Amino acid sequence: MGGKRSIAVPARILPRHAAFYWGVGVGVVVFAVCLLLSPKYAVPVAANAMFVTYLLLVRIEFPCLTAEFLQQRPDDADSPVAAIFLATILVAAVAMLFLFLALNGGQGRADPVEISVSVVSVLLGWFTVHTMAALHYAHEYYRDDPDEAGKVLGGLAFPGHEPPDGAAFLYFSYVLGMTAQVADVAVTSRAMRRLVTLHGVVSFFFNTVIVAATVNVVVTVAGG
Repeated sequence: MGGKRSIAVPARILPRHAAFYWGVGVGVVVFAVCLLLSPKYAVPVAANAMFVTYLLLVRIEFPCLTAEFLQQRPDDADSPVAAIFLATILVAAVAMLFLFLALNGGQGRADPVEISVSVVSVLLGWFTVHTMAALHYAHEYYRDDPDEAGKVLGGLAFPGHEPPDGAAFLYFSYVLGMTAQVADVAVTSRAMRRLVTLHGVVSFFFNTVIVAATVNVVVTVAGG
């Protein structure tokens, strides 16, 4: 959790928040097109388009998220927390709802295409939520410490001596999302504990829904 260093910072590839806004824009366009062509698939296909666009753009930008970049420009890595998380979780929740409707709400034989598209949207939503969480952890970690000039807030103790980069925060977020525990990374601040607790609760319910959906898919396929 050392002080900031005077090292050249790589230029970011995309403007701040571009991945999220592009994802939403592509999702809206795909939703409108699907309403005209095949309304039945509009919501899950649009959700897939949003999630895929966001994840691809973050992947393109990821090489820029070095420890030096995050130390000197932490706000550029972050997403507008409340708006983005609420919007993304809402889209993921709607995708889950449509999956359960596809499995249980239709008359007669379930539509395998609708089920497949809905399953993919739920899984992509999982990756998107935890990727967004990783970027926010990076932002919180590298914020300036108001009580000590030249220091960062920190709040997570990673193994080793190198300052954490984007991959380290992605590792932390995905491990928490998969296991509901923080593995070999210690949480050392009150603010970070609040974030980790919220993330853990969201992960628990998300994973519970995925397990329930998996059981429903197996039962539907076996009974079909």
